Amino acid sequence: MRLLRKNMQPMKYSLQDGRVPIYERDENGDIVYIEVEGKKVPVETGEYETGYSSPVDFMGNISMSGGEAEAKEFGMDIGDFDAVIVLEKGTVPLTETSIIWHTSPVKYKDEQNTIVDSKSADYAVKRVSPSLNFTKVLLQRIVK
Repeated sequence: MRLLRKNMQPMKYSLQDGRVPIYERDENGDIVYIEVEGKKVPVETGEYETGYSSPVDFMGNISMSGGEAEAKEFGMDIGDFDAVIVLEKGTVPLTETSIIWHTSPVKYKDEQNTIVDSKSADYAVKRVSPSLNFTKVLLQRIVK
């Protein structure tokens, strides 16, 4: 059995990718810049947060969680996750630190569109379970 293309939906994923600096912001939420040798440089707070790679397009079969109140998947109650993606094995390198955009647009924290805003994603990957031909990914909704 293979995944049917008509059941797949376009999504984007981003993998955890190191740390990024947190920039100082003004009262409007815009990044504060200073001029150094004729160039605009953002003011860093000295703190860091988890960074993510540039989002990558992929196709997957996503379904929202549901079923019996006592159903368990991978030892987890159905209330512990919000959606499930089924992928052909080895096609998408998702890990338990990845984030997914399904219906929301990708947003960035800087003007150069280099720092991904992880809060703009729809889901965080909760569990990845590969089988012989498929990979099943349990997702938890990110509250916005």
